[in-house]
Amino acid sequence: MSKYLLEIGVEELPYKFIPSAMDQLRELFEKLFNDHNVKYGKINTYSTPRRLTVIIDELQPTQPDVKKVIKGPPAKIAFDEKGNLTKAGEGFCQKQGLSQKDVYKEMVGDVEYLFANIEQKGEKTTDILKNNVASLILKLQGSHFMRWGAFNSKFSRPIRWMVSLFDNEEVKIKIENIESSRISRTHRFAQKKEIEITSIDRYFDDLYEQNVIADDKKRREKIVELLEKTAEKANATIKHDDELLLEVTNIVEWPNPVLCDFDPKYLAIPDIVTTTVMKSHQRYFPLYSKDGKLLNSYITVANYIGDNFDNIKAGNQRVLKARLDDGIFFYNEDIKVPLKDRVEDLKGITFQKNLGSMYEKTQRIIELSSLIADEMNLSNQQKEDIKTAATLCKVDLLTNLVREFTELQGFIGSDYAKQTENETVSEAIKEHYFPISSDAEVAKTIEGQIIGIADKLDTVAAMFAIGKKPTGSADPLGIRRAVIGIISTVIKNKTQIDLTKFISKSLDLLPIKVFEKEKFISEIEEFFIQRLRIMFSQKYQYDIVEAAISNKNPLKNLGNFEARLDIISEMSKQSGFAKFIEASNRIIRITKDEQSGIIDEKLFAYEEEKTLHNKACAIDEKTLPLKDLSRKLNELVPYIEKYFEKVLVMDENLSVRKNRLSMLSSVRDKFLTLADFSKIVL
Repeated sequence: MSKYLLEIGVEELPYKFIPSAMDQLRELFEKLFNDHNVKYGKINTYSTPRRLTVIIDELQPTQPDVKKVIKGPPAKIAFDEKGNLTKAGEGFCQKQGLSQKDVYKEMVGDVEYLFANIEQKGEKTTDILKNNVASLILKLQGSHFMRWGAFNSKFSRPIRWMVSLFDNEEVKIKIENIESSRISRTHRFAQKKEIEITSIDRYFDDLYEQNVIADDKKRREKIVELLEKTAEKANATIKHDDELLLEVTNIVEWPNPVLCDFDPKYLAIPDIVTTTVMKSHQRYFPLYSKDGKLLNSYITVANYIGDNFDNIKAGNQRVLKARLDDGIFFYNEDIKVPLKDRVEDLKGITFQKNLGSMYEKTQRIIELSSLIADEMNLSNQQKEDIKTAATLCKVDLLTNLVREFTELQGFIGSDYAKQTENETVSEAIKEHYFPISSDAEVAKTIEGQIIGIADKLDTVAAMFAIGKKPTGSADPLGIRRAVIGIISTVIKNKTQIDLTKFISKSLDLLPIKVFEKEKFISEIEEFFIQRLRIMFSQKYQYDIVEAAISNKNPLKNLGNFEARLDIISEMSKQSGFAKFIEASNRIIRITKDEQSGIIDEKLFAYEEEKTLHNKACAIDEKTLPLKDLSRKLNELVPYIEKYFEKVLVMDENLSVRKNRLSMLSSVRDKFLTLADFSKIVL
């Protein structure tokens, strides 16, 4: 078996494109080999800011030979009366590269056809690569692709060189004026600018000797090691940030840590401001004391060869000082006016056209969150804290710091609220924006959860009402993110809330008249349910997700949704699950269009009816823990089987029939509390 190496050398790539590019390359090569019936082992992808690399192990040198039986035209069309090929027969032979002696006739049903046995020699893998790799590279997709020079090809950044080796022999590929060779490039600051790749097995070692760590995973590990050693020397600790680590890994080829510091006076501003400036704006790693306090020192990782870091240190400290000077000025100006004295100023910020100001949005959040708090029977103190936090939750949009650092909305409001409010209010202001992303933490306090749900529901209802619901992949107003945030908050905290009820209330509170309200409620519910499917189909089987969604409106009690998924998944692994599904489905099918009604036990004619009814009545699906409910439902299965063996549901007597359907409908509703098991695929 063989190996193949492809290195695409480029100008420095945007760091966010690199992980996607590696995934795309892996998928494109998999498709290429699968389409050409070439066996391969593992497709490994690697990256630096200046190169994307693919190394494929255990690659088949040639396609296998293929024998095919080709069916041609009917024999009466392919041959004339004298047995010679007609033009149709000759055309078939020419297309297959055959002569008359290579074809034969065979009956298919009542018709005789012309056939040929074709042996197709396998193509060399090197030829497949030579003919396809250039176009494969140009299939990569990403944002802000560009052309360069006078060429028409587009890529994330200009391609400058390519290396293409199959078992250490060149496989020539060409994109515009760039033809592959053995020559790769080293670190930008290395004395030796180029290096010849003579062996695939030596690829990483050869580049390492020229100050390039070409394996991104090893480069990340090296950065972590260097950061921890540098922090330890400074008697400090470091909090690893995966996003920052990914970015730094993808902007350096040869990492070198540089320890820097700043004036302690800047520690007076909120830590979140200082760390945001360092991490998001400057790609620095803040340092902390052993007890977790932010220090006036940090580490920058330089893409540098050498050991003299004086200029790098001075330059980075100068840049950070300028940013922190702005921060401390804005902070001192902001704290002159408490948040509660700025609320009226929200009238000057428009929420959305036709939807009023941020002040009006705040009033809707206050009312909606108060209604949710009442529904959840919270204490008077909790309700008071919710009202205060809801009143102040958007005020930091007026502050200088949030205008400068928009990503800090909520965090700044939380910090400034500590001047006049209790810790609960402060935390709720920050948490009402949570989760900030699909995999970020959700609000932990009930106050933050309720205000966050109210805020997001108001936004979702408003956007649907004015016709700005997301279409395709476009979602400029973040409606999908808001819906995912509500779902995550409710499910992770097991919050007991009827979202449908508050979707309806959100539409009522809008400053515009909402016509066809029920239609909008239905559209919003379906949008929630679609997000629910997408979120949980990655973790659970699609039919289990569908069963949990389809039993009843899941938005009426979303808090137990994941618990139900876990229980159904566990049940599906048990040996008696098929019988359980058959029993529940039999009831669901026969009571499809029936509603539960009054059950008259006097109309029971068989012992099996009484037994099933009594056993079912003993199950209180409204109060039983879900785990116990699933066990009790499972215990009903033999009684359901005996019932259908003995009882004819559709009795000629209409009263008896209706009574039996009512009884079975009540049993069905107990199953539906857990899931619609008719959606399960066995």
